[in-house]
Amino acid sequence: MSDDPHSAADNPAADDFDFVSAGPGVELAVQRAGTGPTVLLLGGLGMPSLTWNISGLPAALADTGFEVISYNARGQKPSSAPPAPYAMTDLADDAAAILDHHGARDVILVGYSMGCYTAQLLLRRRPDLVRAMVLFAGLQPTPMGALVDEMELALIERLGEVPRDVLVFEQLMTSLSPAMLQDPATVRGWHAVMSSGDGGWAAPEGFKGQLMASHEWITAAEPTPEHLAAIDVPTLVLAFEHDLFFPPALCEATARSIPGAEFVRIDGAGHGGVFTAPGDSTARIVDFCRTHRPD
Repeated sequence: MSDDPHSAADNPAADDFDFVSAGPGVELAVQRAGTGPTVLLLGGLGMPSLTWNISGLPAALADTGFEVISYNARGQKPSSAPPAPYAMTDLADDAAAILDHHGARDVILVGYSMGCYTAQLLLRRRPDLVRAMVLFAGLQPTPMGALVDEMELALIERLGEVPRDVLVFEQLMTSLSPAMLQDPATVRGWHAVMSSGDGGWAAPEGFKGQLMASHEWITAAEPTPEHLAAIDVPTLVLAFEHDLFFPPALCEATARSIPGAEFVRIDGAGHGGVFTAPGDSTARIVDFCRTHRPD
């Protein structure tokens, strides 16, 4: 269930990043922009930090007076890819290591897709770091996510990899809205984008590791009602109208279990709306961050 629409050739070179050690054998490629209170962007499975730029969110936050930190998670080049399996706790601890390295506190987290899992676990494990949280297209997974993860893990077991054409077809069918999928030129254009390059993985272990972490979260029936009720920071939940992995009706119902959470549906987009049709999501996130800006 990859959230990367770009080829590795489109990714910034290693010298465009700073590197943060998150433990033995784990070097994370980090980018920062702007000055002010920190917003940490937590991407989805296989999503390079540059994907955020398509939505305009990093620039908008920096222009509003925030420091924006984004990074390529373990497994994605030029970060390192330690051997699989990875756990969601590993990914949350990686994020904490980045914040600790930069001395960031009172951070606003913005998680997209699997990044929402990371955000929730980071809050549980290091509440001292978190001021507020945006859970974007990733609060409540359906069985569809588990089925796709199981299919991909089975292909890795049998073939050693998930064939690129299978991943591209999956991305097209889940990232685009129904209207986009019905337009031949749009489908051809996004197929060309998604087919290029090698997916940006540092090694096959990176894809397998992130996939196993995602599957672990979903099969543990996360987020549980108890964990949702324990969220004690301001929370904004966003969901895309046509998201097959995180449908808005389920996300809205789940958001009611988070004390004081705000829910917003972004119309006209599928799961990949962050890079195909972000709508007013950037403006809503910036407004939320401005409202909950540390003093």
